[in-house]
Amino acid sequence: MIDTPLGQVAVDEQGSRSGRTVLIVPGTAGWSGFWRNVTAHLVARGYHVVAVDLPPFGYSEHDARARYDRRSQAARLRAVLAATSPMPAIVVAHSFGAGPATELALVDPKRVARLVLIDGALGELDPAGPGGNALLRLPFIAQPLVAATLTNPHAIGALSRSMLARKEAAAEWRETLRAPMRRPGTTAAYAAWLPSLLAADDGAPSRRTEALLGLKPAVRLIWGEADTVTPISQGLALARLLRAPITRLPGVGHVPHIEDPTHFLPALDAALEEPTQ
Repeated sequence: MIDTPLGQVAVDEQGSRSGRTVLIVPGTAGWSGFWRNVTAHLVARGYHVVAVDLPPFGYSEHDARARYDRRSQAARLRAVLAATSPMPAIVVAHSFGAGPATELALVDPKRVARLVLIDGALGELDPAGPGGNALLRLPFIAQPLVAATLTNPHAIGALSRSMLARKEAAAEWRETLRAPMRRPGTTAAYAAWLPSLLAADDGAPSRRTEALLGLKPAVRLIWGEADTVTPISQGLALARLLRAPITRLPGVGHVPHIEDPTHFLPALDAALEEPTQ
C-alpha cells in the first residue's frame, strides 16, 4: 500500500528498480491481479512494473469522500510514481483508466515518458454540461444497481463476456475479478464511484480538445477492432487528434490483453519501444 493525499492505494511492484518503469492503470473493476500475465511479460523484458489498483477497485482504500473524479485519480497516480519511480515512467492505461492516466500526463508531464492507451475510454470531448444521472448519487438507488451487476458474483461472468469479442477468454479471469469484490464495503464504494463513470464533465482538462492538443508525452494507441464499448471509430478519432500511431487488433474486443495475448503483447512491446519522432 502507498499513502497518497487521497488515501492508500494498493500497488504490485515487480522487476528491477534499475530498469525502466511501466505504470499499469487498469480500467473499470480491474486491478493489478487482472494484469499479472502482462506484468510477468514486461518484467521478463527488464522493466520495473508498478500495477496499481485504482480506487475503489482491487485492494485500494475506499474513499469515504468518494473522490473518484479524474483529477483526484491522477493525483493518486502521481503520488504512486513519486514513491516508486525516480525517473519518468511509461504509463499504460486501459479503458476507464485512460482518463486519469491522460490527466496525469497533462498536469505533470515530467513524470510521464510515454502514454500507451489501450481501448481508452476518454469519453466525449468538450461536453456542454456535467451529464450523468443525478439519481445515481442516491445510495438507495445506486447500491442495488451495483449489487445486481458489478459486484454480483453470478453476473460478473456475463458482464465481462459482454465486453469481449472472444467471449471464451472470460472464464479464466472470472475469479480474479471477483476476489477483491468480497471485501466489506465494496458495493457501497462502487456505488459512490458510479457517478464518475457516467459524468460527462468533472472539470478535468483531459476532457478538453484544446488541452489534449498540448499533450507533451508521446502517445501510442492499441485498439481492438471489434470493441463495442469504445469502438474503433473512437480510437481512430483519438489517433488523429493526438497524431498518435494506433495498432488495430482484428477480431478483438474491449480487453485485448486477455482476449488475444498472442498479438497484444508484441503490440505492447512495440508501443513501449518505438522511437519517438
